[in-house]
Amino acid sequence: MSTARARQIANISKALGSRQLLWTGTRGDDARSLSDIPQFSGSFTIINRYSRHPLQNTVAYEDLTKRRVDLDSWDIDEHLYDDATTQYRQALLGALSADSTVISYRPSHFVSALIFARQNKCFDLGLFADQQRAFEHKPWVESAVVRLGIPTLGWKYLADEDQMDADKILANGPVVVRPSRGSGGSGMAIIHSADELKSQWPSGQEFFVSISPYCGGCLPLNVGAVVWDETVTIHHLSVQLIGVPYCVSLPFGYCGNDFDLPKSLEKSIIEQIELITVRLGDWLRSGGYRGAYGVDFLLDGGKVVFTEINARFQGSTRLSCLLSVNNDEPCLLLDHIAALLHLQPSISISLMDKMKGAAPASHIVIHNTSDGSSKINTHSLSSSFRKLDRSRRIEVQVGADTICDPGAIMACTTINRSVTHDGYSLHHDIENVIASALSDQCTTEVDAEET
Repeated sequence: MSTARARQIANISKALGSRQLLWTGTRGDDARSLSDIPQFSGSFTIINRYSRHPLQNTVAYEDLTKRRVDLDSWDIDEHLYDDATTQYRQALLGALSADSTVISYRPSHFVSALIFARQNKCFDLGLFADQQRAFEHKPWVESAVVRLGIPTLGWKYLADEDQMDADKILANGPVVVRPSRGSGGSGMAIIHSADELKSQWPSGQEFFVSISPYCGGCLPLNVGAVVWDETVTIHHLSVQLIGVPYCVSLPFGYCGNDFDLPKSLEKSIIEQIELITVRLGDWLRSGGYRGAYGVDFLLDGGKVVFTEINARFQGSTRLSCLLSVNNDEPCLLLDHIAALLHLQPSISISLMDKMKGAAPASHIVIHNTSDGSSKINTHSLSSSFRKLDRSRRIEVQVGADTICDPGAIMACTTINRSVTHDGYSLHHDIENVIASALSDQCTTEVDAEET
């Protein structure tokens, strides 16, 4: 008997027909689980060129520039006239000359424009960039979530002219300030005093800022899901790694996911998370959204508190998909494609059952935490992790001849066990390996002219 994953791949392949399937996104390794689809033939990414198996078209932007950028601060839509973007655009346009479908990590104006230019040949397995962008506006989303009666952090939105009113909030302890848009923890800061508030107040075109009380010690959780025409399918739950020492310099910087630790949570908490995630998926559908999304929570004692919706694929997507592949289940990427093709889910699995069937796994994302751009040899990091755990996999490594910007990903490692107890630190043996490897690694600073 065929498995649910095999049935879904067969249905997708039949619906795609003669169209080739192209991946556009941030990292090539995120598309790993697409390799089972016969039509998968191209990957166009910003970093980490896809190399799992030969494809007809494979390009990474960083190979054109010999520079790895910080994915949370660099946006191709802000570099449309760069020489490398022109080369990248021409390569993608060439691939789209054949009958195609495109699946994107996150919609962009750059990709949307190319799809319109090839509309007679290309079908977009995602939203138009401007439509998706609405779901990335955090205050707009949070306001809707409050109306749904879902517990939130109680964000307040203050105009720049009302900055003095924020002092009253500080009287009750530290606060978090945040711009309306951003990912990976960029732009967020913990504020302890009025002076810090003045210096850290985000500037932007909206002239207001989001402020909430700082909730220290809460367990950060993340789950992936997919919005279909009539339902929502839930995917794997993880503890999010945030602001981990040696891995990132931002206080709320994203550093990976632990998919094993959530198995220790009480059943009632897991059921709360699933219920809220499905309700949010239904709300997304009411606004015209289809496809993959993620939800971040904080676990405050036994209370599940919503923090944000990620209306796109996530950093957790790759390992979540791998866990599903290992269990012969439809993964997040396949569900996204099937939902955009208006197919039906091949199986429905509760979050609790999905967690029970998942093998222990975590992945750690290590960023360049130095203040300057560097050429980095990650051999020491890879060797150290091999000694710690032979099951480990090192991925997304920056090339030795590529300049690595501050905040950019140096490497990711996957380990078949839990790596944290709180989401904000790593187990001592792992932390020691990273600290030691980073102190031993070969790093060459580059000057401003070279960058």
